Amino acid sequence: MFQRIVVPTDFSDCAEAAWGLAREIAAMSKGEIVLMHVLTEVPRYGEGLFIVESAQRIMDSARTWAEAALEERITKARAEGIRARSTLRTGMPHDEIVGLARDERADLIVIGTHGRGGMSRVMLGSVADRVVRLAPCPVLTVREPA
Repeated sequence: MFQRIVVPTDFSDCAEAAWGLAREIAAMSKGEIVLMHVLTEVPRYGEGLFIVESAQRIMDSARTWAEAALEERITKARAEGIRARSTLRTGMPHDEIVGLARDERADLIVIGTHGRGGMSRVMLGSVADRVVRLAPCPVLTVREPA
């Protein structure tokens, strides 16, 4: 049924709920999960070597933390008997999620959504909404736990 499931995470509560549901689906369908996180580069406005070096240290730290967090989840999934692997990409989250789904020929994307509305949604946008509209496969959205 669902042989390849892409699960983007920003490590929020709703992303963790999506990760849990994706593991259940993968266990039932004997599918594989590709857990992903997208790093967004911070614009480097300003001049000087200090700004560039500082921004690079922050990005390196974020990458190291994300790699460890992804590996921790993959290890747990494998211990549950689920085929899983992870990937870390850099770019615009919705573009990278849709791109990975295409590259992997995903059967399903399971993504958490914060369920923002009104001005919050206008100001922050919705990665999940963009993924739903652009994805090459079905998308299951998971709301933040109450």
